[in-house]
Amino acid sequence: MISILKNQRGMNLIGQGWKIILFMLPSLIASIWVHRHFPRIAALPDSFSFIKPMGYVLVFLGLILWVTALIQLLSGFSRNRLVTTGAYGLVRNPLYSSATFFIFPGVSVLTLTWVYLAVSVFLYIGVITFIGREENQLRDTFGREYEEYLAKVDRLVPLKKPSRRKCTEEN
Repeated sequence: MISILKNQRGMNLIGQGWKIILFMLPSLIASIWVHRHFPRIAALPDSFSFIKPMGYVLVFLGLILWVTALIQLLSGFSRNRLVTTGAYGLVRNPLYSSATFFIFPGVSVLTLTWVYLAVSVFLYIGVITFIGREENQLRDTFGREYEEYLAKVDRLVPLKKPSRRKCTEEN
């Protein structure tokens, strides 16, 4: 397990994650504090209580995506490989996507508070702000393989459609 944490091919397992987490952490602490000490300010209207079961679905899906991505990352990193399938075939940063779009929003829905949505916003901003350096390292490390991956898979939200050329080649 210690070998997984060491630098491999100029990169380490954490990448820019520590910067992203430090950027987002104050908003998480503030959200927990507001939720605990000012629940009336943090609360969503009572009329939203019907969506509470959806919080379980969001958190469950987010945890599945997060765990799957983590297992893939650990496996690929330990073998010095770029992971481009599974969760990483959906988005380039599934660990961040799962927390940003599923886990924190799910917690907001479960607790019927808006404050954890703010954490999602700060996490998203942190990823956008800091992930470029990690992407440059991946480009330097994996070259053309990473460039092709960039062209096919979005950073956080799976919106890219297959290129016209690829569709033509498959038909």
